[in-house]
Amino acid sequence: MRQYHMISAKRMGWEQMYDYYPFPTDKYTKESAIAQFRPVTRETLKDNGQWYEYTAYEFEGRTYYEIIYDGIFDEDNLLSRGFTKYELENI
Repeated sequence: MRQYHMISAKRMGWEQMYDYYPFPTDKYTKESAIAQFRPVTRETLKDNGQWYEYTAYEFEGRTYYEIIYDGIFDEDNLLSRGFTKYELENI
């Protein structure tokens, strides 16, 4: 049974929504999976009128506020979470 590194990527905004990305352990190490999310510097305007820099992460054209390494998951676990066999086979 195939195993996957799972990464949660928090979307920008107030909604507290996440996207979940599996990376096969036979193709990626933990470090190389995390490295798929490229750090980028962004700025935000605070209530005091000043701009502050922060680090965001980009992956597949999307920008995320935070990434979290969730660990290694079995294929069965990911299928029960809504991933399809087709999606997992084509990563």
